[in-house]
Amino acid sequence: MKFTSQIEDQTGTVKLEGRFTFETHPAFKSCTQGLMDTRNLSRVVLDMEGVSYMDASSLGMILLLRESTETRDLGLALKRPSPSVRRLLEIVQFEKIFEILP
Repeated sequence: MKFTSQIEDQTGTVKLEGRFTFETHPAFKSCTQGLMDTRNLSRVVLDMEGVSYMDASSLGMILLLRESTETRDLGLALKRPSPSVRRLLEIVQFEKIFEILP
């Protein structure tokens, strides 16, 4: 899994590419925590277009990130999930707790 981040205006975006699994937890946490430490950030967006596979632990990592963003009064959105990832997000009803951007 490859993580790249960028900040534009007050939005920090993390682009995810590859298989999002338990093994990626340390890198995911490091990337997202570093991004959230940026001053004047209002929202974090996970760009999921390049995610080819997600397991249950990756769903948990996103939920943990949600807790961290809420603690810091930041918004969190999921962007452009691939068709297979979108199906998974619908099954677990993430659209009820996350903004999912096209």
